[in-house]
Amino acid sequence: MILFLKLDIILEKISYAFSIAEIKRFEQNCGCKINYVKQGFNGVKIISSNGDISKFNIHQTSHLKSDTLIDCRGGVKIGKYFHTGRGLTIFSTNHNWKDSKKIPYDDQTIYKEVIIGDFVWIGANVTIVPGVEIKEGAIIGGGSVVTKNVEKGSVVGGNPAKEIAKRDLVLFEQHKLNKNFY
Repeated sequence: MILFLKLDIILEKISYAFSIAEIKRFEQNCGCKINYVKQGFNGVKIISSNGDISKFNIHQTSHLKSDTLIDCRGGVKIGKYFHTGRGLTIFSTNHNWKDSKKIPYDDQTIYKEVIIGDFVWIGANVTIVPGVEIKEGAIIGGGSVVTKNVEKGSVVGGNPAKEIAKRDLVLFEQHKLNKNFY
């Protein structure tokens, strides 16, 4: 009876072990270190073509959290000291719906790289669409859908994400110069 009562704990530990094993496989395939912070139920999924995640790159000082899904077939680059909440989704591919030969879209895949700069902070449950660049020091509010480029130091939120504030860039540069990083 006691074993049955602890079954949920045992299954959670097994699930976590599988998540870590999958992340280790991703690291081998992309040649980069993936810092994983468990903060939810699922691990990290990186979608690629035939297991080739060479178009995915994340700096060793950055991290990903639970429930992250990254489609790196069009390329995804993540800079230094990147922080995210759980539930990040990044798409770097889309379907062709313009001038397509079929509806709602045809069989052509459109590839567009996503670039996330240094010192970017992204809240929980954010979606980033193909071709977006989020520049250094930007902040993306939780639940946002990022459909356009985000300028350096911009704070954006909503669906679609729009600028709602701007960082003090003088202070930001001082922190960088003094190596005040988290």
